[in-house]
Amino acid sequence: MPPFVGRDTELAVLRSGLEATGRAGVRVVAVTGDPGIGKTRLLSEFGELARRRGARVVSSSATRSQRSQPLAPLVDCDRCANRKTDPGEAPTGATASIQLVRDLVNRTGDADANSLVVLVDDMHWADETTIALLTQLVRTPSPVPLLVVLAYRPRQAPVRLHTALVGAPGDEWVREVPLGPISEQDAQTLLGPQSSVPWQWAVYRHSDGNPLHLHALAAAATGLCSTASVVVGELPVTLRMRLVGELEAASPLSRIVLDAAAVAGEVFEPALVAQIGQCRDAEVHRALDELAELDVVRPVAGGRLISFRHAVLWRAVYDAVSPGWQLVAHDRAAAALRRRGAPPEALAPHVARTARPGDLTAVSILHRAAMAVQHHAPVTAAHWLRVALRLLPQRPDHDQRRVVLLVRLAQLTAVVGELLASRDALHEALRMLQRRPTTRRAYAVALCVMVELSLSRRAEAGALARAELAALPAAQSIGRAMLSFELACLELAAGRADAARELAAVAYAAAQRHRVRSAEATTLALLAVADTAALDMPAARRHLDQAVDLLDAMLDGEFVRSLRAAAWVIEAEVLHERFDDALRHLDRAVSGAQHSGQLLLLARLYAALVVTLQVKGKLPQAQECAQRAAEVATAVGGAREIAVARILQAWMDSQVRATAGTDPEVDALPVLPDGPYSLLVRRLLVEIGLAGGNVAGYLTRTQLGDSPGPPASDLCSQAGWCEAMTRAELAAGRTELAAHWADRADAVAAVLDLPGHTGLALLARAQVLAADDPARAVTAAQVAARELASAGMVVDAARARMVAVGPLAALGLVDDSYREIKAVQAAFEGWGAHRLARQAVLERRRLAARSSRRTGPDDREEAAGLNLLTRRERQVAVLVSQGLTNRRVAQELFVTEKTVEMHLANIFAKLGVSSRAVVARLIGATGQPVGAAVPAGAAVPAGEAAAT
Repeated sequence: MPPFVGRDTELAVLRSGLEATGRAGVRVVAVTGDPGIGKTRLLSEFGELARRRGARVVSSSATRSQRSQPLAPLVDCDRCANRKTDPGEAPTGATASIQLVRDLVNRTGDADANSLVVLVDDMHWADETTIALLTQLVRTPSPVPLLVVLAYRPRQAPVRLHTALVGAPGDEWVREVPLGPISEQDAQTLLGPQSSVPWQWAVYRHSDGNPLHLHALAAAATGLCSTASVVVGELPVTLRMRLVGELEAASPLSRIVLDAAAVAGEVFEPALVAQIGQCRDAEVHRALDELAELDVVRPVAGGRLISFRHAVLWRAVYDAVSPGWQLVAHDRAAAALRRRGAPPEALAPHVARTARPGDLTAVSILHRAAMAVQHHAPVTAAHWLRVALRLLPQRPDHDQRRVVLLVRLAQLTAVVGELLASRDALHEALRMLQRRPTTRRAYAVALCVMVELSLSRRAEAGALARAELAALPAAQSIGRAMLSFELACLELAAGRADAARELAAVAYAAAQRHRVRSAEATTLALLAVADTAALDMPAARRHLDQAVDLLDAMLDGEFVRSLRAAAWVIEAEVLHERFDDALRHLDRAVSGAQHSGQLLLLARLYAALVVTLQVKGKLPQAQECAQRAAEVATAVGGAREIAVARILQAWMDSQVRATAGTDPEVDALPVLPDGPYSLLVRRLLVEIGLAGGNVAGYLTRTQLGDSPGPPASDLCSQAGWCEAMTRAELAAGRTELAAHWADRADAVAAVLDLPGHTGLALLARAQVLAADDPARAVTAAQVAARELASAGMVVDAARARMVAVGPLAALGLVDDSYREIKAVQAAFEGWGAHRLARQAVLERRRLAARSSRRTGPDDREEAAGLNLLTRRERQVAVLVSQGLTNRRVAQELFVTEKTVEMHLANIFAKLGVSSRAVVARLIGATGQPVGAAVPAGAAVPAGEAAAT
C-alpha cells in the first residue's frame, strides 16, 4: 500500500472532532471530494487512529446496488459490530436514532471504550431512509459520546444529504472536510525517489493532484517527452477497471454515447458525439444527463462543450472501446469535422488513426496541424509529423516535402530535448538536400549546428557552419543570418569575442530587415554578451537595454516562442549584475519552458536561476533548482549540461550543508574546456573543495595556467574565480600565490567596472592583508561589502563583513568585531547558508578564546568574550565562580545536573577554556556578574539560545 501523505490538516480536523465529542455528545464530519481524491484512505487512517485512542469504531460503505435497500449502510454497521442483522430488523420510528446508537454500543462489546465512532463511506449511494435516519441521529442526544464521519462525492450526493450535513450555518456539531489536490511534494513521495523530477512534474501536472490519477499515470507513463507531456501507454487492467467499473450501471445507450465521446476527445461537443455514435440529439442529451449524474462528464463553462471528469478517465474509457469500433468512429469523426470546415488540429487526431499510406491530403492536414500546436504542444506536433512521414510515399518526387517534414520534426525534437533524434532527422534531410545553397538548406544546417553544440560536438559544428557559410552568396540573406548567428555562438564559446560581435551584427541586421522580433531580441542579447567579452561595456549596455525592451513588450504566446531570446537576455543580465531583472525574466521563462515542454532551454535557464538565487541569498530555493537542473539535463542528455548541472547541485549542497563533505561523483567529473560556464564551473569546484577540506585536489584539477592576463573566454566570471583561488591558496598556506590571484582580480575589476566585480576584487585583497596589515584589511573588506551589497550580491557582502572581524579585533575594536560576527551569523542562518553560518560560529569562538587569554578588569575583549554566553550560561558561570558544585547549581536554577553539565561544556567551548577555575577567574576579573539577571527556572530566550 502506498504511503499516506498530504492529509495532515484533514486528519487533524477529524482528530479534533474526536476530542470534542463530550459525554453523551454528538459530532458529525462530512468528508467530501472527487472520486480518487483519497476519502476512503482518510477514513481508514482515522479509524486506526481512533482505535488507538480507545474509541469503538464501526464502519460500512454504501453501494449503488444497495440504493433500493432501506438502511443498508447501517445494517452493515451492525454486522461490523459482530451481530447478524436482517434489514427488516433495522430500527425505525421516532426513537430509531437513539435505539441505533444503543444497539451499536451494545454490539461492539468493548466496555472500556470511551466513545463511539461510526464511519460510512460512499454516502452518495445511500437510500433516502438512511439519510433521514442519520439526519435525525446527529440532532438527537446520544447515550454515549458519538462521532459520525460520512464520506461522499458532493456532485453525486442527494441534495437532502448535503444540505442536512453542511447546509445549516452555525451548527457546531457538524463540520465539512473537503479534500483537494495533494501537493507536488506529497506527489513526489508517492511516486518514489527513483523517478526523475521532470517526469514527476509532468505526471503531477496531468494528475491535477488526484492520488488515483497520479497512480494511473505513473503506471501507464512509459517515458518522459517533456515537462508538458508524458507518453501514456495502456493503463493496467486493475486501474482501468477501477476507473470505469462503476460505468457498468450505465444504460446501453449511455455506453454508446460514452464510447463516441471518448473518440471525439477529452473535451467534446454533443452534436459531434451524435454523428460519431449515430444517435439522435435527444438521445445524446439524455445519456449525457445520466453520465453527469455518475460524474463521468461535466459541462465546460461558457459554451456547449462537455468534458470528461479527467483526462485519465477519458483514456481509460477510450482504451476500453473495441479497436474495430474505434477506427469506424474516427472515420465518422473526421468526415463530420471536414463537413464543418474544422481546422487541421481538430482533424489531426482522427486522421492520424485512420489515414492510409500514400494519402497526401492526410499528410498535409497533419503537417499544418503540427505547425499550429508546435509552440504549446511540441510532443503532439512531433507525433503528427512522424505519422505524416510514415504516410508520405517513398518516391523522388516527394523528397522536398519529406525534407520539410524532417527539418520541422528535428526542430521539435530538439526543443523537447531529444537531441539524438533531432540530429538523425537533420542528417537525413541534409543528405536529401542538394548541395546548392538555399535558404532551406541554410536553415537545416543552422539547426544542425545548434544541436551539435548542445551535444558538445564543437569541432563538427564549427566545420559544418563555416563550410556552409562559405558556399552562400556574399549578399545578405536570411540563410546567411541564421548561420552567422550559430557561428557567432561558436566563436563566443571559443573566446573570440570580436569575431562573435561581427557575426552577431550580421544576424541582427537581417532580423531587423525581415522584422522578426524574437530574432532581433536574440541577436541583441548575444551582441550584449559578446560586447562584454570584448570589454565594450557601453555597447553591451545599449544592446542589452534594447533586447529587454523587446522582450518585455511580448505577450505570453510570443514570449514562449522567443525563449531562446529570453535565455540570452537573462545571461547578459547576470553578467551585468542586473539580478532582480534576471529573476523577473527567469520566473516567466522557466514557467513558459515547463508548460511548453522546452527541456533543452529549461536546463540552461535552471543553471542561470541557481546562480542568481544563490547571489540573492535564497539558498534553499537555489538548492531545489539545482536538483531540478540536474534532472532536466539528464533527460536532455547533453554532456556539458549534465556536468554543469551536477556541479551546481554539489555546490549548493556544500553551501546548505553545515558539515564538511565531498561528492565522489563530482570528483569524477571532467573539468569543462574553455567556453561557456568553464570558469564558473572551475570556481564552483574550488568552492566544493574548500567546503569539503580537499583544496589541493580541486586546485590541481582546475588550474588554467599562469598567463599574464585573463583569458578572453568567460571574462565576467573571472573576478569570482580569482577570489575563490585567493581563498584556496590561503587555505593551502601559499600567501604569495594568493596575492597573485588578488592582483588578477584587481585587473579584471578595473576593466569591467562593475560594483560586484570590484567588491570581489577588494574581498580577495582584504583576505591577503588580514594577517599582516589589519588596518588596510578592514578598509578593503568594508568597501568590498558596500560594493557587493550595492550589486545585490548579499551573500558575498556578508562574507566580506566576516573577513573584517579578525582585523577589527586585532586593532582592539572588539565590540565592533562581535557586533559584526553576530550580524553576519544571523544573516547566513536566515539565508540557509549553514556552512558559512558554521564558519561564523567558529570565528566567534576564536574571538572568545582570544579574550579569555587576556587579563585585567579593563580589557574590553575579555568582556566581549563573556558576553558571547547566553543568559542562562552566564547564570551558570557566575554560580560556578562562587564555588558551587554542579548539583548545587542545578538546585539553584531548578534544572537537572545533566543540563548544568551541558551549559558548562558550551561555556568552555565559547570561552576557549578547559577548567572551572579559569571561568571563575574571568568572572572575577570583570568585577561584576556579566549580563542581566535571570530568575531561577526562567526560560532562555530563543534568540540568545540560537546565538550558541
